[in-house]
Amino acid sequence: MAIAPPNRTTTTTSQHFLTVPTSTHLSPTTPSITSSPLFSAPTHDIAMLHDIHTLLDRIFVRNRNQHRRSTWWKALHGFRKQMALLLADLQDKQVREVERRRKVEARLRAWDAKGEVHAWYFQFSQLVAVGPFSMLGLVLVASVARVCRITGITAVYEQIASAEVKSVLDASNELALAGKYGAVLGEAEGCDEGVVIARENEDE
Repeated sequence: MAIAPPNRTTTTTSQHFLTVPTSTHLSPTTPSITSSPLFSAPTHDIAMLHDIHTLLDRIFVRNRNQHRRSTWWKALHGFRKQMALLLADLQDKQVREVERRRKVEARLRAWDAKGEVHAWYFQFSQLVAVGPFSMLGLVLVASVARVCRITGITAVYEQIASAEVKSVLDASNELALAGKYGAVLGEAEGCDEGVVIARENEDE
């Protein structure tokens, strides 16, 4: 009696993939720094900018001999210089307001693009950690914070941060779904459908 060899059929399993975002994207309408907050600022805020510049002048003169070789001194020098240029652009009555707005906006955006605002914060924050000069560091950090608030830089940073947090949360949610359902889909890939075995026919 001949026994037919078992017939094996090749089975194919289909793979399932769940798309997972590899990067986060900000909203197409990402907020940007403009001159509008500064030109619409109340007189009190403009006067405060002048007071800050005067304070920076005094700190600069008083500490020049002792700290001029310090790292944070370069940040103070740059902050003081930029404040003088900003106030000059803001009060230049020899040009039209449209031109003044353009110059002020370009300067504020340059502060951000060149990382000057972050450098000021960082250097002055380091000064806070130095015992004898902690009060001076606090004054300088507060000055940067106030200037950023009046010029509208702080508001823009807060909006960008909110958008980034939202995009990260959305991406995290999709990743969580991938982890939850990916395991279920993965189990399907390993299913063994078996093989086809031919029935034996015996002659009686």
